[in-house]
Amino acid sequence: MNIGFISLGCPKNLVDTEIMMSLLKKGGHRIVNSPERADLVVINTCGFIDEAKEESIDAIIEVGRLKDNGVVKYIIATGCLVQRYGQELLEEMPELDGVLGISHFKEIASAVEAIESSERPLKISGPPANFIEYGRRMLTTPPGMAYMKIAEGCDNVCAYCAIPSIRGRLRSKPLEEIEKEGAILARQGIKELVVIAQDTAAYGMDLYGRPCLPRVLDALGNIEGLEWLRVMYLHPLHFSSELIEALAGNPKVVPYLDIPIQHVSDHILAAMNRQHDLDLLVNLLGQLKQQISDLVLRTTVMLGFPGEEESDFLLLSEFLEEIKFDWLGAFVFTPEEGTPAALLDKQVPAELAADRREQIMLRQKSITRAKNIMRIGRQERILVSSRLENNLYLGRGYYQAPEVDGLTIIKTTANLPKGEFVSAQLKAVRNYDLVAEM
Repeated sequence: MNIGFISLGCPKNLVDTEIMMSLLKKGGHRIVNSPERADLVVINTCGFIDEAKEESIDAIIEVGRLKDNGVVKYIIATGCLVQRYGQELLEEMPELDGVLGISHFKEIASAVEAIESSERPLKISGPPANFIEYGRRMLTTPPGMAYMKIAEGCDNVCAYCAIPSIRGRLRSKPLEEIEKEGAILARQGIKELVVIAQDTAAYGMDLYGRPCLPRVLDALGNIEGLEWLRVMYLHPLHFSSELIEALAGNPKVVPYLDIPIQHVSDHILAAMNRQHDLDLLVNLLGQLKQQISDLVLRTTVMLGFPGEEESDFLLLSEFLEEIKFDWLGAFVFTPEEGTPAALLDKQVPAELAADRREQIMLRQKSITRAKNIMRIGRQERILVSSRLENNLYLGRGYYQAPEVDGLTIIKTTANLPKGEFVSAQLKAVRNYDLVAEM
């Protein structure tokens, strides 16, 4: 059977998609690159915030139209939205032929067989007790890079976040499995591993009784062929001197860190249950800038959390102006079903929260552009991802994470191999992108 995939949401979801693709290919199915060419489409949904839910529902409806027109025969939904509302989805969306929750996504091949036998599988249960999200993958990322999911679930219980109720508690991947997968990916030509989890810095608390991300970085750093290790989604609370030393001292760890701060007002941080205050952020960022040369920082902030006054917003704005993160994502609070924050008083009007977000992003655009202009003239290693047209290639420098940041456009008459590093000089800035020449 020809099977197509639509993977929505975060890179952690994408890893699960790649595992399902590999399982189906092993079972004799053919993976195709568009729903229009598929007999069956698997939609790996996101259910984190309202926009993500709507995107997932829209994707099911859109593929349902292909089914109505006889292009697609079957549709399976998996992922976070299914974990939250799988029973309702199957009952209310007749275009769906089956749903698999997060504990059952590796049963995708048997679900396909069941659907071919005119069954309509519904497989949803609580989150697994251990990390199950590993196995052979059919990579869908650009040449030379892959994601490495080292944990699933989260123990932080931030007041606004539904992830613990969807994905469950922290479940770390055993270190030996991380080493094994890292070696396999290196043999497949992967040069950059992007290390991810819901809270990467908390890795190992469940297995080893303490955070062990430094051990992960040390193990991956010893794998021949891997050249860049990029660490994403580090909760400020779980940094330690040992982790900072590992980030600064491992030559394969690129000086790029994604640290979602969400806010800086002490009373908002307390209401969010972030378990730290502004002083911790100031001290942490100061340490990191002092100990890691050429450090690039990305963060995420949330606007309109219940109780956010104008003074809180101004404090956040001033902090961002002072720190000047290289990259920043800003989101408007949405009251997620089942979270404590949804029940809080002093909900901020959506229009006001959206206006605050727009102000933050407008100022960040100038900061990011200024940061990129300062890079002009530098000679950088660029990981080539694709050819745009004659004499133009796309790639990324260490200062750019995949998907969320800009790209580096390389001008050259040479024939550049995809998935390999080249050295190029940064010459100009175009919007969020940089232009380089060989």
